[in-house]
Amino acid sequence: MDEINRLLGELTSEVRGLRRDVSDDRKASADYRQGVREELAKLVMRQTHIEADVSSLKHRVEGMEKVTVEVTTLRAKAQGAGVLGYWLIRVGIAVVTVAGWIVGALAWLNPKPPP
Repeated sequence: MDEINRLLGELTSEVRGLRRDVSDDRKASADYRQGVREELAKLVMRQTHIEADVSSLKHRVEGMEKVTVEVTTLRAKAQGAGVLGYWLIRVGIAVVTVAGWIVGALAWLNPKPPP
């Protein structure tokens, strides 16, 4: 009978130990899950901040893009005007040169000074 009581006592203590372990495991699991939830909440907040920053950056870039297109258009117009100005100067030089030749030829053909 003593042997049975001793075995029953050991079995009871082991069951109590298992209950304590299960209880500790449940508490540890709950703590772990709580930690995971907190980390997820932090990640969500970081993601939200990053999305807001990217959105504001997108609006800034769109504004800069409009200015860049305007500057590029003005630069192309200025280059076009530069080519036109270059050719106008060349034509002007040619006209003055031809006029000088005509005056020289008339002076050679008519050596009298004008009245």
